[in-house]
Amino acid sequence: MLSIINSSNLMGINSHLIKLEIDITYGIPSFNIVGLASTEIKESRERVKSAIINSGYKFPNSRIVVNLSPADMKKEGSFLDLGISIGILREFIKKDNKYLEESMFIGELSLDGNLQKVKGILSIIIGAKENKIKRVFIPSDNLLESLFVEDINIIPIKSLKQCIDYLNGDLDINKESILKNIKLDADKIQDNIYDEDFSDVSGNYFVKRSAEIAAAGNHNLLMIGPPGSGKTMIAKRIRTILPDINKEEMLEVSKIYSSIGMIDNKKGIIDRRPFRNPHHTSTKQAMIGGGIDAKPGEVVLSHRGVLFLDEIAEFDKKILETLRQPIEDKVINISRIKYNYQYPCNFLLVGAMNPCPCGYYMSETECRCKTFEIDRYINKISGPLLDRFDLFVEVNSIPYKEFSNNISESSYDIKNRVEKAREIQKYRFKDYDINTNDEMNSSMINKYCKLNQESIDTIELIFNKYKLSNRSYTKLLKVARTIADLDGEEDLNSNHIMEAFSFRKSYYKYFK
Repeated sequence: MLSIINSSNLMGINSHLIKLEIDITYGIPSFNIVGLASTEIKESRERVKSAIINSGYKFPNSRIVVNLSPADMKKEGSFLDLGISIGILREFIKKDNKYLEESMFIGELSLDGNLQKVKGILSIIIGAKENKIKRVFIPSDNLLESLFVEDINIIPIKSLKQCIDYLNGDLDINKESILKNIKLDADKIQDNIYDEDFSDVSGNYFVKRSAEIAAAGNHNLLMIGPPGSGKTMIAKRIRTILPDINKEEMLEVSKIYSSIGMIDNKKGIIDRRPFRNPHHTSTKQAMIGGGIDAKPGEVVLSHRGVLFLDEIAEFDKKILETLRQPIEDKVINISRIKYNYQYPCNFLLVGAMNPCPCGYYMSETECRCKTFEIDRYINKISGPLLDRFDLFVEVNSIPYKEFSNNISESSYDIKNRVEKAREIQKYRFKDYDINTNDEMNSSMINKYCKLNQESIDTIELIFNKYKLSNRSYTKLLKVARTIADLDGEEDLNSNHIMEAFSFRKSYYKYFK
């Protein structure tokens, strides 16, 4: 007897349809799994056998061969247990082959026949929908995570016995009431309330303006200043002024987090823009991703959010250099012997650093560092990496008077201006596959960064005096375009150019 059951395999953050071909024939009793199965899949033989017996069914005393098709694709994870069991117990199932062809079975079995939660269910269901699968049987613990994919029937089950009873019409899973109760909670997930707010930040108005511009155009920001001046405080509040994450972005980010089991069980989806703050001792693999299973790193986990590198000069220089390509391309490729994994990593990079090892160079407190120590510290960040930053800003300690008269804009007020600027960009780039000014290419810059004669004279003077690189020049125009959007201006003027350049002066002060 041959049965063919649909299941899935996760590779990176994308799923692939797997056909489970289960052949039960006469012969010496055996149970073999072929088709590039990983260790955890080969071990499923024992889980499946015990689960079938403990669910009250008789395990066939026959020769069983399970082929995982396509045979040249590496299969990993514990997703296939339920599908293999359904194929072995095909004779106990009343549904016809057409029904099973339109169904997919996902789940890891315990020895008692209960189903355990699996990682990556969101990617699997999205992949099933793309493969025209009509219904997916999943562990009930994964139900909340699967609610956000529409136009596909999700059937939550708790055990192998319950699955077969449902297929035979002996059990009615009251999915509607389960979904109704969960949706009541799911509708409340995005309350947009953060513990941090820009109203907490006293003074440093120039720095807060740079944060607003960075959020409006998705421009990378580097803050330089002595310890305790507020760099980290400001960085942690940047995500509070970013536009709310939309549904498409939610699914993009949630696929990444689902694949490594980092979805909040109470929400089932990532409903806010990520904020990742890796320690400076993080390894290259932790930052970029990799390993045997090509696990995504911090740059991927910060997709559609903020990657904050505090004490950026303390990071290993080789690790910092690996950031250059993902910052520019918005994707990262991790290659293995047979496969290439591509992950999205469109993030806002925010860096913070002291100007020297002791932290007080060019501040009101006396610096204890030697000149060569300062040079060595600053040179930890290479020129090509610095070229990836759009905004450079100096953060200084503020006087007591600014603390005592703390009247500061809230994140809500700043966010409203950022959202208006983003709406302008969304309309501008409606015919392109980009969303923000930071993503403009050369032809778009020529089209959307129109300069009058005064602006041309201003930027030519800056270009010649400071010997801007091509990348620095285009970034200056992109920042000016964002400033114009915040001001509601269609064309750039010299004021926009000068303000954009004012956020590069710290670069020449410290790095030139």
